[in-house]
Amino acid sequence: MNGFAKGMLLGAVAGIAADMALHTSKGKRTPAGKAMQTVTDAVDSAATSVKETLGR
Repeated sequence: MNGFAKGMLLGAVAGIAADMALHTSKGKRTPAGKAMQTVTDAVDSAATSVKETLGR
């Protein structure tokens, strides 16, 4: 596995862990929880856009 793939995998795992930690009922109401949701939505949107651009 090359360095880029390892970095992507580690980033995804870190993002999932942070997402799970902030998506508690209390976490959704905090500014950090709202910011995390905004970031998650932006990443999902970008991934969808790249997927559509590549035609997959």
